Amino acid sequence: MSSSGDSNVTNRRRRSTMWEHFKEIPNQEKAECLYCGALIGCASGQGTSSMHHHLARCKEYPYADAGKRQRSASSQDASRKELAIMFILSELPFKLVEHEGFHRFVNRIQPKFLIPSCNTLRHDCYDLYMEERSKLKKYFSETSPRVCLTTDTWTSCQNLSYMCLTAHFVDADWKLQKKILNFCQISGHSAEIIGKAIEKCLTDWGIHSVFSITIDNASSNDLGVQYLKKILNSWNSLLLRGELLHMRCYAHILSLIVRDGLKDINDSIARIRSTVHYVRSSPSRLRKFKACVELENIESKSLVCLDVETRWNSTYLMLESALKFERAFSNMEFRDSKYAQELSKGKGLPTSEDWNYARRFLPFLKLFFDTTIKVSGSSYVTSNNMAKDVYGIYMMIERYRGNEEQSLQEMAQRMKTRFHKYFGNVNNINLTLFIACILDPRHKWDYVKWMIGHVYESRET
Repeated sequence: MSSSGDSNVTNRRRRSTMWEHFKEIPNQEKAECLYCGALIGCASGQGTSSMHHHLARCKEYPYADAGKRQRSASSQDASRKELAIMFILSELPFKLVEHEGFHRFVNRIQPKFLIPSCNTLRHDCYDLYMEERSKLKKYFSETSPRVCLTTDTWTSCQNLSYMCLTAHFVDADWKLQKKILNFCQISGHSAEIIGKAIEKCLTDWGIHSVFSITIDNASSNDLGVQYLKKILNSWNSLLLRGELLHMRCYAHILSLIVRDGLKDINDSIARIRSTVHYVRSSPSRLRKFKACVELENIESKSLVCLDVETRWNSTYLMLESALKFERAFSNMEFRDSKYAQELSKGKGLPTSEDWNYARRFLPFLKLFFDTTIKVSGSSYVTSNNMAKDVYGIYMMIERYRGNEEQSLQEMAQRMKTRFHKYFGNVNNINLTLFIACILDPRHKWDYVKWMIGHVYESRET
C-alpha cells in the first residue's frame, strides 16, 4: 500500500515541466538542480513552487538571460506605447524626449527605460495611429453604423487649403462616439474637390451608411453636398433619398447673424473697448488699474480681456468682464493723468449712459454666446434642442426690435434679415431638427406644432 502511494506521488510530480530541470534525490524529499547542483525541498504536497523560484534566479541556468531580456523587451515596448499616448493626448512636441530635463526625470523614475529618439517617438505615434485605425475600420466593417458627418475647410497663413472630416455615431453600448476620419490637405475649396475628397475618405474607411453631413454655409459646400448626395444614392445608403442629408452648421449661422447685427457697432461699445485696450496696453497701466480695483473693493479673480473686433464672442467676453470694473475705470480718470488724454484722441471716455447701454446690450449677446457653446458640443447630443434654440433666438430678436433704443432696434432688424435667410421658410429647414425635438419627451409634437405656428404665422402647420 505504501509503495503504491509513493509511486503515485512520484508520477504526479514528474508531470510538472520543472522536473526537466531537476533530479529527485531518493528518500530525502529534495530535488537537485541540474545546472548549479543546489538542493531544493520537494516534500509531498509542497508542489514545485520552490523549484520554480530557484530556476528564476539560478545563475547557471542557460536561458535565464533570454527570459529576462524577453520580459525587459515587453516592458520597454509597453512603456514606449504609453509614452506615445502621453505625447498625443498632451500635444507635446517630439523634441521633448531629447531634452536634458526629461532624461533626468525618466532616469530617476526608471533608469532601465531606454528613452526613444525624436524620430523613433514619431514612428511610435504613427504605429499607434495605424493600430487604432485598423480597429476602427474593423468596427465599421462588422457593425455598419449609420454615421453623421461634420466637415470644415480652411486656408492656412501659408495659403494651403485643409479639410477635416469627423464621424459621429452611437455604438453598441448606446454611447455617442466622435472619430476624426481624415485631416488632409486639399487643392482648393471648389464643390468638386470637396465632394471627391469626402467620397475618397468614406471609401477608404468602408463607410456607406451616412445619415447627414453638417457643413458651413459657403455656396461651394452646397454644391459639394449635392455631389455627395448623388454618390451616396448610387450606393443606396441614404434615408429618404437624401432629403435629410444636408445639415447647415447652426453655430456658423449664429455667427453670421451676430456679425450682421454688430456691423455698425454703437459708439458706446467702441468707447468701452478703448478703455480696456488702454489698461491692457502696458504693464504700468495695468498696475494702476489693479490699484483702482483694490481701492474700489472689487472682488474678482479675473481682469478685463481684450477682444478681436472680427470675433463677436470675444466682444461679449470683453463687455462681460469690463462691466464688473466700471467703478475702477471711473477711478482711473483721477489716478492716471494720461488716461483721459489718450482716450480723448478717439471717441472719448465712456459715460454712465455707455455703461447702461452695454448692460442692456449684453443679455442679447449672452443668448447667442450660450447657444453657440451648447450647440457646438461634441460629447453629447444637440439635435433635440436645436429647434427650441432657433425659436429662442427668434423671440429675442423680436423683443429687441421693439426696444426703445434706436441702435438696438436697428441691430435687431439686421439680425432678423439674416435669420430669415436661413430660417424664414419652414420648408427649407432640415426636418431632423423637428423630428429630434418631437422625440424628446420634454417637447413632443404639441410643442413643435405650437412653435412652428408661432414663428411662421402665415403658413399652415
